Amino acid sequence: MRVAYLCADPGVPVFGTKGSSVHVQEIVRAWRQSGAAVTVYCSRLGPDRPADLADLAVVEVPPVTTAPGGEARERAVQDAALALADEVLRHGCGLVYERYSLFSPALSVVARILNVPSVLEVNAPLIEEQLRYRELLDVKKAETVLRINAGSADVVACVSEPVVRWVRGRVPAARTVLVPNGVNAGRVTARRPGRRDPRHLTVAFVGTLKPWHGLPALLQAVALANRQTDAPDRRWTVLIIGDGPGRAELKGLAASLGVETVFTGAVPPAAVPGLLTGCDAAAAPYPPDTPGRDDYFSPLKVYEYMAAAMPIIASAVGQIPTILDDGRTGILVPPGEPVPLAAALTRLGADPELRERLGAQARSDAVERFSWTGVLTKITAALPPARRVVMQ
Repeated sequence: MRVAYLCADPGVPVFGTKGSSVHVQEIVRAWRQSGAAVTVYCSRLGPDRPADLADLAVVEVPPVTTAPGGEARERAVQDAALALADEVLRHGCGLVYERYSLFSPALSVVARILNVPSVLEVNAPLIEEQLRYRELLDVKKAETVLRINAGSADVVACVSEPVVRWVRGRVPAARTVLVPNGVNAGRVTARRPGRRDPRHLTVAFVGTLKPWHGLPALLQAVALANRQTDAPDRRWTVLIIGDGPGRAELKGLAASLGVETVFTGAVPPAAVPGLLTGCDAAAAPYPPDTPGRDDYFSPLKVYEYMAAAMPIIASAVGQIPTILDDGRTGILVPPGEPVPLAAALTRLGADPELRERLGAQARSDAVERFSWTGVLTKITAALPPARRVVMQ
């Protein structure tokens, strides 16, 4: 089986540090582990190629524009996507798999001309996301591309129920399947217990520093926990693994609260497990859902925390309550509320046995329930019988 993996989104470097980059790499690994020969066709390669993907065939066609305006940029993205489709047609493939991007109709072109099975992977309602957080000028074209690609795909793999609803709302005939994210428990190894001074504890966060991750609540909760502890010499510090536009503001907030915080900046995905090893807990402090936002994410960080055997504190929003079993594989707290988050930190800080038990059970669930091989198997099982591929 020759698989053409398409990623025409210039905001997703295949070999980058973003969660989306991790997702691309892990789906590619799952295909290769199934016995497929994979070629990646992308608009942005990225600088951090992992050693195990050194032999991966990659074709890069970056968008080219001579004008700074948004309309020219959007046209350039579509032109690059069509050039990628042409590369796939020249090389041939037995299945085309595309990560949905705003202006790429590549899947529909390749699937129609080569008459091969096709999978469109949708990770977010990009049209609304682009309108709300960035800039989208040619909304009509973006909507048309979605209808063409989702309408022609044999399977539209959606990471969450809100994404399923979004696709069906715009393309009622789309053949959707719900497939939440997974984790590579071989890459994300379990941390070793009993290696730190119990008086100096660290809670980790992994992700891009943007408002929808809720980091201010985490910093406020750590400040509360440090003030309210019954052991004055036991203090929490924060390790923030990642970078983004909110870094300066978060640094200022941490300083004003007196919370010792280390910012690593962006790091390669392979470096994250080692950084987590030195921590005592991990947090996913998402804020409350707001009207019109809909918590559509399938949080890679939570799966990776689980595989790393971290005791996890996470907001009970979106998909998280279906991933974590409160009290067994993590502690769920109301979103955006520092007080219960602080109470959870205090509880974990005072009970090292609880930390180890939660971490061990989370690791077990990650291995047994949330593999990327399982994700890909569910996607390929949704292909029509006459177009189904054989997985090893």
